[in-house]
Amino acid sequence: MKVAQRTVAVVLSEEGRAAMELAAASVPGSPVLFFFVQDTDDMGLWVRVKREDGDHLVLVRWEFVLSLDFPMGETKTIGIRS
Repeated sequence: MKVAQRTVAVVLSEEGRAAMELAAASVPGSPVLFFFVQDTDDMGLWVRVKREDGDHLVLVRWEFVLSLDFPMGETKTIGIRS
């Protein structure tokens, strides 16, 4: 499944959440974090993070990712609608 260039909901381990906090990413109280994934590689997800000085790319290592959730968005209607 293609993960790059999509917004995904990521559930991180406690270590992963702590690492994101150290990277100065906004980490809400919810266990689910939403990220735009710029790219992926063997090491993990490269996600966009906003900080006071602008956008940054941060590596979220695969070992910290417990699950990924792909929001489906709106379905498109094709054809005639009544």
